[in-house]
Order: sequence, then C-alpha cells, then structure tokens
Amino acid sequence: MSRQLQIFAQRADKEDREVSWRPFGVCISHDTFKRRSAFDVMRWLSYKYGVGTYIHFIKGYLNEETNQASKESLKRLINLSHGSKNRVYLDTIISPSYTSAIAQVVQLSGISGKGNNLILFEFSRTEPETLKEILPNYKMIESARFDVCILNTSYKSFGYKSELHIWNRPDDFENANLMILLGYIILGHPDWKKGVIKIFALFPKEDVVDKRQQLLDLEKEGRLPISPANIEMVPYEKGSRKNVISTYSEDADLTSIGFRNEMLKGSFEFFDGYVDLGNILFVSANKAKDIE
Repeated sequence: MSRQLQIFAQRADKEDREVSWRPFGVCISHDTFKRRSAFDVMRWLSYKYGVGTYIHFIKGYLNEETNQASKESLKRLINLSHGSKNRVYLDTIISPSYTSAIAQVVQLSGISGKGNNLILFEFSRTEPETLKEILPNYKMIESARFDVCILNTSYKSFGYKSELHIWNRPDDFENANLMILLGYIILGHPDWKKGVIKIFALFPKEDVVDKRQQLLDLEKEGRLPISPANIEMVPYEKGSRKNVISTYSEDADLTSIGFRNEMLKGSFEFFDGYVDLGNILFVSANKAKDIE
C-alpha cells in the first residue's frame, strides 16, 4: 500500500475522527439461506462506523403460515449470525412482491435513529435472473436518494480476503469516492486485517492523454482523494473493458466497479461478462461523497 493510502487508512482508524459519510445500510434478500455473502458485507460495513439492517424477504401475504415462516426464518438468521463480529440488526419482511418489499424497506427509519442511506442487493452469477427483480426497481430506489450496491457472488466467494480492487473512470468521480470509502471501511474489519486495496483507472486507449489530465484536475480540485501517482493507469481498446478488468482482477478477493443509471439502459449487459472474477461489488452513488 502506498504511503498516502496508509495515512488515509490510519486516519480512518481513529475512533474520534470526523467522518462526513457513514454507511447506515439496509440489505434485502430472499436468498439468505443459500448465500451469506451479502450478510458478510453488511457485517463489514457496520463494524466500526455504520449501522446495518439485514432483512430476509418472504414472498406472500401475511397469514398464519407466512407469519410462522417469518418467525422460523428470524430464528435461523440469529443462529447463523451467532459468534460473528457484527452490528447488524436482523429482521424479516412478508410482502406479495419484491417491488412492494423494497418500497417498504426504503421507508424504514433505521435502528440508528437516522434514515438509511445505502441499500445492498445480491445476485449469484449462476442465477442472474434475480437482476430482473432488482433493476426494474432502480428508479424507485434512486428517488429515495439511496446509494446502491449490487453484490454479484461467484463460486470463489471472498477468497482469502487479502486484495480489494477498485476500478475507477475519470468521468465517474461521483462513484470513486464512495468506492474508496467503502473499501477502507471493509478493510477496517478484522476479517480483512491482512487486506490491501489496489486502485485502477480505466481509460479508452485513444483518450489516455486527455483522461490522465482529467484525473489530475480532479485530484487538484479535491474531488478525488487519491493522488494519481497511487493509481495504476490501465488503457483499453474499445469493447475490451470487461476483459481488461477480468485480467487484472482475476485473483482479487473483492472487485468494486462503479455504474451510473444511464449505463443500465433497461438491460443486464453491464453486469455480465466477468466469469473469472471473484465477488464483485457494483456501486452507484446518489451523489459524490466528500472525504475529509
């Protein structure tokens, strides 16, 4: 880790440090008992600076049967979390559709007494159909001014929790600061005590000179908290972006990639094509975050 990044991490470790943004996050999933990766992310984000809520979704109408299923699921959740280092509030929600469940969740005040500011979804690379439930609700979530994280899990899971890669584009600084913040918050958990962060800037090959200057300008203006000297510049040919990321981050234990709503365009293509990577955290910030 570079000296500048080490200083940033040390400052983040101070208990009395003023943090301009804290993750008051909520996660909703109906695959809780298939995969625990989303719960792990909530544990890591909530360990030091934030407060998390994890909600298991049960599809159906409230009746005696679903009410009993809710109680049993909550008991299983508590058993699963027992012994893990976490500050995550566990609950269940019964709703006739995923959309109605999300609408209820985004209105929760949060157990911190403050409104939630981040929502986490999860889908498996072997079951991408779950995206069909998540993405149609993106506009609703965006209107609630949430930062959105979508965790794509793979058979590699989080590996040895030793390398976290962050991919940034100079024209996407709104997401860059949030990804950097989330990266350091995650590394603050004991599970990642031997972890390091690597930051990459992705440029179209023909725009390397202009985009590098744009990156320098962002750093000078204070809109990017990392010196360009500490970011590896990675050019790519048109149409090869995903291949380049896959080549550099194949052995990463978690890869963070930013996205904006206009990139979705009603399709799931943006999230495809990362077959060989471990878990991926796709991040969309509601607005740029300041790092003090």
